[in-house]
Amino acid sequence: MQIEQLLRQLELGSKESKVYLQLIQTAGPQPASSIARKLSMNRTTVYKVLLKLSKIGLVGKTMNHGIQCFMAEDPDKQIQLLLEKRRKNLDRIEKKLKDILPEIQGMIKSDTLIMPTVKYYEGVEGVKHVYKDSLKEGEIIYAFENVAHMIHEIKEYIFKDYIPKRAEKNIFIQVISPENNDHIHVRKEDNKYCRETRFFAKDVIPIEIEINIYGNKTAFFSYKKEEMFAIIVESKSVANSMKSIHQFCWSIAK
Repeated sequence: MQIEQLLRQLELGSKESKVYLQLIQTAGPQPASSIARKLSMNRTTVYKVLLKLSKIGLVGKTMNHGIQCFMAEDPDKQIQLLLEKRRKNLDRIEKKLKDILPEIQGMIKSDTLIMPTVKYYEGVEGVKHVYKDSLKEGEIIYAFENVAHMIHEIKEYIFKDYIPKRAEKNIFIQVISPENNDHIHVRKEDNKYCRETRFFAKDVIPIEIEINIYGNKTAFFSYKKEEMFAIIVESKSVANSMKSIHQFCWSIAK
């Protein structure tokens, strides 16, 4: 059974494999009728299979008392030749594929719908993970935020860990936030922490979540105790649109 499976990998069908194995196990040249009888197969079918095997070199032909007979050629030599032929054929296919791959890739780019990547994270550690992601990109960050809504654990992480690391990496951030005591105090240290903050009256844009736009990513944070999650949307078009909104708001903020 294992031999038959290997023969099939050499592009021999089920019938070809069965006939060839039977011929190997039979001494001397055999007519198609003899092989057909031993395999309980139709003689005409076996004859056609033998002709095919003869064509690829696994079977030889001879005449015996006016009857065409077949015998298996040396398996070691002929199977090696068959392997070599298959190898060369695969090499030709590989070369052709390399030649047309650019064209195939062009078709994929033009016809395939590009879907944004969306990743969702929960809890305090999930929120921290998304903040850390913004440091990996190394791009300027455009932010809407309101630290007044942060729970103590997130606020401690932001001011003691995240902001110093961002400043150390020289990642600049433009922050739009409601004008309240928290942000008035934060803005005093803008120069120290690679940041510029502008204000909106809180009744103009009542920001309850934080939005960070960096590179091709847009991150949404909710850091209230009862609603703790963060989402990253990786999409160039979404990021560009959000940057445009941020730039408009930035132009009229104070």
